[in-house]
Amino acid sequence: TGTGKTYASAFAMRELGFERVLFLVHRLTLAKQALTSFQNVFGNKKSMGIVGAGNTGYDKDYIFAMVETLHKEENLRKFKQDEFDCIILDEAHHSPANTYQRVMEYFKPKLFLGMTATPDKREDNDLSKNVYELFNHQIAYEIRLQQAMEEELLCPFHYFGITDLSVVQDTKSKNLSHEEFNKLICDERVEHILEQANYYGCSGERVKGLVFCSRKQECQQLSAKFNDLGYRTVALSGDDSEEIRQNAFERLAMDEENATDKEPLDYIFSVDILNEGVDIVEVNQVIMLRPTQSPIVFIQQLGRGLRKAPGKEYVVILD
Repeated sequence: TGTGKTYASAFAMRELGFERVLFLVHRLTLAKQALTSFQNVFGNKKSMGIVGAGNTGYDKDYIFAMVETLHKEENLRKFKQDEFDCIILDEAHHSPANTYQRVMEYFKPKLFLGMTATPDKREDNDLSKNVYELFNHQIAYEIRLQQAMEEELLCPFHYFGITDLSVVQDTKSKNLSHEEFNKLICDERVEHILEQANYYGCSGERVKGLVFCSRKQECQQLSAKFNDLGYRTVALSGDDSEEIRQNAFERLAMDEENATDKEPLDYIFSVDILNEGVDIVEVNQVIMLRPTQSPIVFIQQLGRGLRKAPGKEYVVILD
């Protein structure tokens, strides 16, 4: 995460001299981010457009398409099977999914290029869905966290493991009793979280934090309690539109003095949706409230804070 996969793919397309390229993503935000990065590399040498969410840039040289739109038969048929020199699959750990498979089976490019920060991720732990296999076990380039840190591509992190309240026993099970759930959101726990967050602090003028929870309801209740105590927070889940999410990201990233029509946020509470593909480089504190047995989810959440930003010397991780 954060080591420049998109730019690496743009430089590769430039060096290979590829004329027509399809860049496949699963969310509109990612399509826009990738298009901007490619424009920074190519300038006006290639025409670029987005396909999906109402955008119809089918005739462009470089197309940034949402897989949900493109995998439909009528949209695939708009292209010849050998239309593209290269198809780039962003967040390629999703590529075993049916939607991606439909696209991969239809097209016959010179090259399929998969990029992901979590190649070992299995959808629902299904071992038959192996990302390496899809790409013939050919790895063009690999960089792990340790090396990225040594090469100063990422922001250093200060990690603190903190004991939760002894009354709180959050298990991986989603079905907590009413009483158990109330302990997760009790005032005592909120005070404990805030006390630790303030004690360990952050790098920069003000906190710009992400809080990962296990459940939607926990997110909403904790966010409300933080707000009652004078903090500015929102809770985001999969139910929220791209527009609502984007608005929250902008408010978290902004500085106090630039706040004109929007109020800055101190924290965004979320369940799962911020694990990947979100570039809020300004994040300077990450609080992990969810128990995770998955090293992949752990690294994804850690990665949300590892991007470099002006005035940010390190990110604080409170687990």
